[in-house]
Amino acid sequence: MRRVLKRLFQIILLLVLLAAGILALNYFNNGLKNKSGAGADLANADATISVLNWNIGYAGLGKESDFVMDGGENLLPPSIEIVEKNLAGIQKVLRDNKSDLYLIQEISEPDMLNLGVDVLGGVQQALSGTDWFFSYDFRTQFIPRSSSLKHGLASFAWIKTQPVTLIRLPNEPTRLQGLIQRQYHIQAREFTDANSNPWVVMNIHLSAFDEGGNVRVRQYEKLLEIAGKYYADGKRVVIGGDWNMQLTPTDFPHTTKEKDLFWLKILPTESLPADWQIVVDPSVATVRTNERPFIKGENYTTIIDGYLVSPNVEVVSIKGLDTNFEFTDHQPTLAKFKSRP
Repeated sequence: MRRVLKRLFQIILLLVLLAAGILALNYFNNGLKNKSGAGADLANADATISVLNWNIGYAGLGKESDFVMDGGENLLPPSIEIVEKNLAGIQKVLRDNKSDLYLIQEISEPDMLNLGVDVLGGVQQALSGTDWFFSYDFRTQFIPRSSSLKHGLASFAWIKTQPVTLIRLPNEPTRLQGLIQRQYHIQAREFTDANSNPWVVMNIHLSAFDEGGNVRVRQYEKLLEIAGKYYADGKRVVIGGDWNMQLTPTDFPHTTKEKDLFWLKILPTESLPADWQIVVDPSVATVRTNERPFIKGENYTTIIDGYLVSPNVEVVSIKGLDTNFEFTDHQPTLAKFKSRP
């Protein structure tokens, strides 16, 4: 009997140590991990550069979904079938709007929030042949898929670029569930256009639920500092992403209650250097609230996704793609840029 109890104690101790090790591994998981794949038959950049920017909400935030952190009731999507439907729609939009560069936020490997659907793999399939790069902002290890988080930023290129550079942005002071810290960062791609002008295109996703928007502002200020250095080096600078701050005043109809707009913050444009330009299509909303599933005219919508460009960049065109929020809680923006004479 004593031998059995001793063996049982050893097993319990081993399980406790294993659990403690997994918790510690995730607590100290602060590195910027990434993976990538080389493209085939990539072209040299032309004089005009096209960029599509889109937060795809891990294919879990289509029109049927609400989200608990936005004042809704649910953490997870309604079903795997709906996630797969959303992913198929996202793939079609990407295929139908071919661009030199794609800047994607909230893209994920199979994890809890997408109910195990491989969203990253699905986008890679839709953009097969591109040079792709994925970096985690959330990455749990040795945790079952049903409870894991594995998502972040991805960029895809049909043109030849230098390897992607990762640059850190300030993190939030607290950890998710006291354990996992989101790793905010920039993906920067450099390349040269047909007229030998050097460019850098950055992919970003700023904080969303920080108290008073203070972390967002610090991230924005750091971003401007980094962009200013690229510009001082003669680069044409384009920054695309989900800024999680209102980029331009909007007045789209809605019935959302004021309490569900707690996250809303206006971009402090007074901090912009002279002649830098925010680029959006003011006629198409890029985000909707998630306090309930989407109904046009009821959910609050505004513009928080778009571009910031340096003075040596000319905006050829900018277009918001209206998907009626069918597949994700954000809508894509498609822009074309060229070097200013």
